[in-house]
Amino acid sequence: MKMRKVVPFLALSMLVTACSGGNGGSDSKASESGKANEPQNREPVELVFSSELGKTPEDFEKEIGDPIRKKFPWITVKYIERGKGSNLEDLVTAGTTPDIFWYVYNRYPNLIQGLGLEYDMSDLIKKNKYDTSRLDPASLKALDQYTGGKGIYGLPFVASTSVMYYNKDVFDKFGTAYPTDGMTWDEVYDLAKKMTREIDGTKYRGLSTFHGYLLRENPYGLRPLDPVTGKASLNTEEWKKLYQNLMRIYQIPGNNRPNSRSTNPELQAFAKEQTIAMAVINNDLNHVKLIPQGMNWDVVSMPTFADKPKIADQPSPWMYSIMKTSQHKEAAFEVLSYLTSDEFFMTESKRGVRTPTTNDQIKKAFGSDSPLMGGKNVGAYYYNQSAPTPSSGGAPELMSLIPTGADAVVNNKLLDVILEGKDINTALREGDEEINKLIEGLKKK
Repeated sequence: MKMRKVVPFLALSMLVTACSGGNGGSDSKASESGKANEPQNREPVELVFSSELGKTPEDFEKEIGDPIRKKFPWITVKYIERGKGSNLEDLVTAGTTPDIFWYVYNRYPNLIQGLGLEYDMSDLIKKNKYDTSRLDPASLKALDQYTGGKGIYGLPFVASTSVMYYNKDVFDKFGTAYPTDGMTWDEVYDLAKKMTREIDGTKYRGLSTFHGYLLRENPYGLRPLDPVTGKASLNTEEWKKLYQNLMRIYQIPGNNRPNSRSTNPELQAFAKEQTIAMAVINNDLNHVKLIPQGMNWDVVSMPTFADKPKIADQPSPWMYSIMKTSQHKEAAFEVLSYLTSDEFFMTESKRGVRTPTTNDQIKKAFGSDSPLMGGKNVGAYYYNQSAPTPSSGGAPELMSLIPTGADAVVNNKLLDVILEGKDINTALREGDEEINKLIEGLKKK
């Protein structure tokens, strides 16, 4: 079975993200004082960064490049911005593969494995006494489902999860109490029914969701294919429960989403038109930036299922990986140790980046330096626990089908239900058939 090299379908989770980095570190003293007291006559090294995620050169310099140069003056930092002719595949073809690449974890099978760039950092972690216990276990293990848990091929630096944003002005208009942390999906569903109404000639919807993300990072650790049997596993009672929960929200009279499979109208309605009372969105500093200045909003924890109290979704971490082709792996790991240190995480947390930290002080500092987060219920971002990330015994080629096709099938079948009225059982059965066809196609490669 040869590795399938395809461009993954990215469920347009809603917005284009461009969060910046933060990362773990070495043992406590090495990670906090870093290498600041080391002699500065180190051998000069150039490290090249690249990413599939949009970040302007100006933002890279401010958020990553300049801090590295200050910490490691002997290191020259170069950034290759994503664009025509400079995507990772283009760089590999041109023989200019970067030393460090960052990406959303579910892109690993295509962008790293598919190009033969995977590199196990386990030996460097051991040699440098890097303390992985400082990182959220679920985020650290996010790649296990693609690697089988054999080694550490990436370090998380952003820990994306879902929260529920709400428009306080809409609640005030209806004279309804605001949502609170710790609500269940049943409670939020009941509140959404109350908030879906027309007033002064304007139609308001009670609740919207980034359903593709919620299905992919579900709290039950479900995957659309079974790595043991090598078959689709969508047509089950657990998947049916997830579909039913989302379906009922959009079946509230007046609350169905626009007849479009794009997420853009949903964003428009909440952030610009301001006609959605609540929206369950994966957190991201750039999502917050898109909320117009002056909008009276706040945030509470993501709703949870009654049988999964205080368990939110699986994390969707952003990862740093050292490329196998790098000639400067030691220096690259030294830099990543800093970018994932408590020192760096604290800076990132203060500006509103949710880091994969286990340090309560860093969590409490979240958003404290951000004018966007002033006065907001920032505790909501860490209120719930992350759901465990499923590990895998499946072949990497098989597991690569999840982000490169199966996840899209899962979301599209839900859209068939909420937009076209398709029966859930039929949608799940068809989803299994489509995923099995993807698996059979892979076997023929």
